[in-house]
Amino acid sequence: MKPNHLHLKDAFDFQKETVIKGLYERVITIPIETRTALKKELISVIGEDRTKGVFTRYGWHCGVSDGEKSKLFKSDSVWDAVYAGPKFHKLHGYLDEVEILELRTDKDQLEFIEVLWINTFEAEEHLKTQDFVTKPVCHTLCGYTSGYLSTVLQQPIIVKEIECRAMGHEHCKCICMPIEKWGDDIASEQSYYQTTSIINELDEITEKLKIERDNLTKANDISERLIEELLSKQGIQRVVDILFETTGLTTFIENENHQILVKAGHLDTTLDLKKFKSKHTIFTSYSDDLSLLRTPIFYEHQIKGYCSFLYTGEDQPNKLDNMIIEKAGLTSSIILMNENIKINIEQNIKRSFLGDILEGRLTEEEMYKTSYYLNFNSSSSYWMLTLDRNMKEVDHEIAFNEELIRHINLFLNERNISSIVSHKLDKVIVLIEYPTFEDLGITQSKFIDQLLKHCSRRSSKYKFFVGVSTVISKFMDISVLYNETLAALRSINEQSNISFFKELGIESVLFQIQDEVLIERFVNQHIGKLLALDTESDLIKTLYTYIDNGNSINNTAKKMSMSISGLRYRLTKISEILNHDLTDTQALFSIYLAINILKSKGIIKI
Repeated sequence: MKPNHLHLKDAFDFQKETVIKGLYERVITIPIETRTALKKELISVIGEDRTKGVFTRYGWHCGVSDGEKSKLFKSDSVWDAVYAGPKFHKLHGYLDEVEILELRTDKDQLEFIEVLWINTFEAEEHLKTQDFVTKPVCHTLCGYTSGYLSTVLQQPIIVKEIECRAMGHEHCKCICMPIEKWGDDIASEQSYYQTTSIINELDEITEKLKIERDNLTKANDISERLIEELLSKQGIQRVVDILFETTGLTTFIENENHQILVKAGHLDTTLDLKKFKSKHTIFTSYSDDLSLLRTPIFYEHQIKGYCSFLYTGEDQPNKLDNMIIEKAGLTSSIILMNENIKINIEQNIKRSFLGDILEGRLTEEEMYKTSYYLNFNSSSSYWMLTLDRNMKEVDHEIAFNEELIRHINLFLNERNISSIVSHKLDKVIVLIEYPTFEDLGITQSKFIDQLLKHCSRRSSKYKFFVGVSTVISKFMDISVLYNETLAALRSINEQSNISFFKELGIESVLFQIQDEVLIERFVNQHIGKLLALDTESDLIKTLYTYIDNGNSINNTAKKMSMSISGLRYRLTKISEILNHDLTDTQALFSIYLAINILKSKGIIKI
């Protein structure tokens, strides 16, 4: 068979051996089992991806060779060679049958071919030894078809298998298109047609390994320095100092409220960090000129802050920066956890100390000795706040109070105020060393307003009330301060949620009287009959408001939103019960005093 004397359409009418001898100078046979064994060995040595590239390029060269052979025959058009392609496939034993399902052209240019491959040798051999896979396996056929079509059509053609028997499909199916028609969908397949040097890749890998080794060495050195500082109890300021020294990057650590605790480097601006929350290390843009690499600081399974690197302009972090900051985050977690444990232990001891003082469990000598060990100045002056809230029943009350105490301690620590914060029953007690408060240079009212705003931001559904004591210079009298705050709290009214004991007037005098029997007799003598009949305290409240408004019928009616006739009726009834003339100034003063006693003791609320 002489190719140059035959038409391509007739070239395959001869016996297979005759066609092979006419086309090829010499042909060798390779058992398919041997090829399969070779493929497995290549996969174990160079990996599955590289092995796919080897057989794809092998198929490509075979296809190019047969494409050149097809040009030796006579043909009416280039499409004769395209339709001869399936016959070349079968000639080599690659498959049993090829069906061209669809072919689209634009003059002499191919646009699209969809081909069905029936019983390919690669899929059949795979299924003999392995189960179904998720990717096609006919790499040689894809390479062969690409090489053949690219040669006969003289334009780059890429073939992609879209269905494969090895994946569980009935037959194998592929799409053939020019490279430019594929777009980005074929980018991954193109790499298998490109020869790469393993030596060059090994050199690249070696260089990358050297970089990784250097990064690990540097990260390990920084980690060791951080551990040294951790063991030496230097605190988190030393952490950011080390990071700035070793990386040259501005570094800072913030708490869970996004307040910067420590920093090193050039941080000339106040950063609003509230929106940059993440449970993982992230690199994010802060503004057009600033970016942040941030890692969370965890302890007790909660984010307690962040450690951040600052980048300017177009600078970005490398792998080493990420490794360093994550190690710094871990170190900071341990340091903050230790500091938190230390603070909690110290606060608990102080709270226990305050509780013992209020309950009178300590002698004077024990009080002074304990205050010395706690570094609490017993020769200083003190004042106290007691916080109450409008809702008494709270889910998980102990946890609520502990969280509130933690926030109050944070507020006081930020202002360098020496204090003890504790709770008794459902109230929070704050004992403050007065000179440390005076250093703020603000009034008590402004200071308390700031504290209440701080508490309300974290417990917005509650309204807080504060009773404020006087200032004492005798350490043994601290328990008196607590009683003063309770008396102040009992006088809270709707006009203000802060009450100062020093402003109570007559109630502050009553508070000093220790003879409870005498006080009770005074109350019963003046309003006992009214108390016995007035179970809802409506008459008591009316009488108090009437006296408080200067015995004015009109002002009292307006204050209580009552009609004048209704008010007159009540006052007449009160006068009859008490057997007192309500225009008698001396009698009204004693009655007013008795009602204030009940009010200061919390027996009635007005």
